[in-house]
Amino acid sequence: MDFNKLTENEKKYARAIIECIDDGIFITDGEGTVIDLNANSLGCQKRENIIGRNMRELIEAGIYRDSAALRVIEEKKPVSMFQYEETDLLTTAMPYMENGTVKMVVCCEREIHTLEAIERELEESLEKNSKYEQELLYIRAEMTKNVDIIAESPQMRRVVDLAITAASFDSRVLIQGDTGTGKEVIAKLIYSSGKRKGKPFIAVNCSAIPETLLESELFGYEKGAFTGANDAGKKGFFELAHEGVLFLDEIGEVSLGFQVKLLRAIQENEIIRVGGSEPIKIDVQIIAATNKDLLQKVEQGEFRADLYYRLNVFPIKIPALKERKEEIMSLVQFFSDKLNKQYGREKCFSPQAMKILQNYAWPGNIRELENVVERLMLISQNDVIKEDDVTAMLFDSDGIDDLQYEGLDLEEAVAITEKNLIKKYMEKYRHPAELEKALGVSRATLNRKINKYGLR
Repeated sequence: MDFNKLTENEKKYARAIIECIDDGIFITDGEGTVIDLNANSLGCQKRENIIGRNMRELIEAGIYRDSAALRVIEEKKPVSMFQYEETDLLTTAMPYMENGTVKMVVCCEREIHTLEAIERELEESLEKNSKYEQELLYIRAEMTKNVDIIAESPQMRRVVDLAITAASFDSRVLIQGDTGTGKEVIAKLIYSSGKRKGKPFIAVNCSAIPETLLESELFGYEKGAFTGANDAGKKGFFELAHEGVLFLDEIGEVSLGFQVKLLRAIQENEIIRVGGSEPIKIDVQIIAATNKDLLQKVEQGEFRADLYYRLNVFPIKIPALKERKEEIMSLVQFFSDKLNKQYGREKCFSPQAMKILQNYAWPGNIRELENVVERLMLISQNDVIKEDDVTAMLFDSDGIDDLQYEGLDLEEAVAITEKNLIKKYMEKYRHPAELEKALGVSRATLNRKINKYGLR
């Protein structure tokens, strides 16, 4: 993490957070250079005399006598110490580390007035360590949010807060949201903010695995378990995710029969490979996701209630993009910046084009928005993508005109329209669940019409 590469708005946001804390907050990078501090830690010093200078230099200049941050960098672990500067202080310094290297140190300072206060501070310091770690996690998430997540709306800020909290407790999480809202992104945020970071993160799309293979893929199999099985056997996703996170996407598509086996694995923290008899202990954090209303499926008898409550320990609901339209402009800017860098271009959207994108319903949510932005960036011949480009992309009828309907009765005309619409949506939505949602039909109806029109 490089604090100097953050935008001014991100730096202001981080400063606003630390200014809300009663204790003095003093932050250095991994070399001991001061990158920020709040008013409570300034004392008689001026901010411009402190920020940007290394603690060794400040000590040599006589501004400070000692530095908890330098001790943390040297020892690579939390440090608590008394400091006697302009006033007596108890300082607790926490490192933020990446790949075994200290990247940032957050120091929390509190004044000590009497011996009784010292005793209280010592007793409270252990309790406060956990709180400071969570504050550090929150600051880290906010500083890096533009990498994967745009969270400008109150709804998405709430989602990010919940994800960070879920990470700290290592609990099972159920993420619910429409297709394309970014459920896997939130799952990865939980993973990267928790104690399992650096361990395996295994993502499994349950709806993409045939029912007959789901058990062997998740639980693995022993050699000779079935015809065609690997001679050495195979580890399943549960074993591969040991000590890490197993992300079960589209969990609502799992059959009732397999739900029983999945429930047992979660309850007992163990699995049995297909063709095996010995249980294998596993330690994984389960994050499940679905675009279905699981509680409704429970009421309809399509999902086991006991499995639902096992998974739904920590629920997170991601709002649809149409419910947080204030983020669309930032998302478009984020995607276009990434694509400009990828393709070596300098394209942008006109204000009128942005307005159309912001007012569109986006049934496919962020995934559809990203797809449309990329297509516009690639197809448009101009550096400025205009209103007409966006209108043609979103509302073009793919060449359907009146000539196609001449001499046809109503039933034949409806068939042509239906075929063209399904074909158009098949190009836009690659996953069957997304396609059936966009068209508003069931999976069986969708398959029947695809076969009818030869679109398989």
